[in-house]
Amino acid sequence: MEYYDKIKKYLSCCLESDTLSHAYIFHGPDEDSKKETAFWFANKILEKIDPSISSGQAKFHPDLFLIKPETDENITINLIRELKKFLVLTPYSGNHKVAIIESAEKLNIYAQNAMLKIFEEAPVHAVIIICAGTLDSLLQTIVSRGLKLPFWRIKKYSPSPDKKTIETFNQILNTDFPNKYFYLENLVYKPHEFFRLWINFLREKLLADPTKELNNLIKISQNIYFKLNESNINPKFAYDELILNLK
Repeated sequence: MEYYDKIKKYLSCCLESDTLSHAYIFHGPDEDSKKETAFWFANKILEKIDPSISSGQAKFHPDLFLIKPETDENITINLIRELKKFLVLTPYSGNHKVAIIESAEKLNIYAQNAMLKIFEEAPVHAVIIICAGTLDSLLQTIVSRGLKLPFWRIKKYSPSPDKKTIETFNQILNTDFPNKYFYLENLVYKPHEFFRLWINFLREKLLADPTKELNNLIKISQNIYFKLNESNINPKFAYDELILNLK
């Protein structure tokens, strides 16, 4: 079973029951799966109104608009203005126009404010799919208006911690607060490697004994891991944030 079959099944149900949201926010570090699912969903929407569209052709459909940053540049307000012009027009065919925004964490503040205005005035035929690294990278007023779907599992690399590391992780998880730093300091991993192994460790524990606390801790750890990869966060602050969220 594919990692994101449940998400695709849910999106298909939204389409089949005619309960599409005006905005979907795909968030998490799995960039490839976010983009693949976004285009898959756009194709599904456009196929429903134009069955002649084959998978992949929706990228060039007149009712699809794609925004993505050029290299490392931010997404500017001018692109969002172009999006607004696209959305206010009547669909070329069928009932919907679809927009995909890749790497939405690169929307600058002016672009995000313009995006919020589009959300507030979105025509009924508009479906906007936002792909973002973390929800924290977007204005909360935008986040609150979109249906949020997580893309946390990274298929390319899923390391397994060795027995000694698992023992240390269990000590970090279960020891008293003052000692948590002691066990962290005894690990020889670099911050990025630590969080990859730590998240995999937590997933294994969740599969063995599902709890709300473990599920929340995984989400927190994944968010810290992504910030380590996508921002200049000090590794010490990353560890501090993790320790403060350990009960």
